Amino acid sequence: MIKAIGTAYKRDDFTTKDFFAYWLDVHAPISAKAPGLRGYVVSEVIRKLQGELETEAFVEQWFDDEAAFEQAGASPEVAAAWEDVPRYAKATGTFWLVKEHVIIPPPGRSPTRLTR
Repeated sequence: MIKAIGTAYKRDDFTTKDFFAYWLDVHAPISAKAPGLRGYVVSEVIRKLQGELETEAFVEQWFDDEAAFEQAGASPEVAAAWEDVPRYAKATGTFWLVKEHVIIPPPGRSPTRLTR
């Protein structure tokens, strides 16, 4: 499994509440259509504990492998998701492609917003 993880920043004219409402209710269903997408998590930053990086949120998306990630990135579904981003967020996020090394698995969870 490969995960894309990135930072997200609200537009200056959005409140935090409006930013997450748009993301979760409008943008997430668009993003969730990416072919090969195996998981999608939006994490709201409650407060920074230390370090230099500032962000309102993190996004995580899982794919089977780098080829599946690249294939999704070339799809019209992902193009539509990127086209929607400026409607609620700044396009200045930083993104990484990572491989997880799970030490203690997080508690089991089920989808709370979308059913695919």
